[in-house]
Amino acid sequence: MSYPPGDPGGYPPGEGYPSGGGYPTPPPQGYGPGYPPPRSPWSSPLVIAAIVVGVLVVIGAGVGAYWLTRGSDSSDSAADSASTSVASASTQTVTSTVTGPGGASGPTGVPTTTTQPQVRPNPTVSGADWQGFLSGPRCNAADDPAIVIGRTSRSQVVICQVGNQTGRWYYKGLADGNPIEIGYPQMVGATYVARNGAVTYTVSPSALVISENGATLATEPMLEYWSSN
Repeated sequence: MSYPPGDPGGYPPGEGYPSGGGYPTPPPQGYGPGYPPPRSPWSSPLVIAAIVVGVLVVIGAGVGAYWLTRGSDSSDSAADSASTSVASASTQTVTSTVTGPGGASGPTGVPTTTTQPQVRPNPTVSGADWQGFLSGPRCNAADDPAIVIGRTSRSQVVICQVGNQTGRWYYKGLADGNPIEIGYPQMVGATYVARNGAVTYTVSPSALVISENGATLATEPMLEYWSSN
């Protein structure tokens, strides 16, 4: 097929493609007849939802700040009231007076303690005090009192009590320079009996009797005797 010279592709002017070889450029959307008007970006559902959420956040922040401020004010008021109460209580002073000789009075707040001196017995045995002989057998602990002190021509004997434990005793004796101590003597009437194996020491107001297996080894009359009972 042949075209007339100068004819662009065989199409009459105005009916073919532009000389650039492309397509006609369509008019932009929203312009020109037959196109809808442009859509506003504020009408998007996402934008509207974001605006609503932002408004709610602002309102919530305002309400929270209001209640937080009220709570802080209430706490400060309570703290101020408590501080005032403590300060008031700390400034109160209670003063009592005591009247002395001649009507003199003065403040007092310190309790006084009166200590009564402990009365110790005074044994009638020479060379002895409330714990036994000063040079001879005497009670062990500083608060153990002697309840019996006796002296014969040969022996010195003391029966001691353990502290204030009534009935808990021990026997101490000295004869010819030989000391002896026996625990838990028994009281029979006015007599104390201390046993050391087969040997028995019987202390009475009249004598010290020493026996072994029922046989009397020695009877020593008392020269001095004292008992707290």
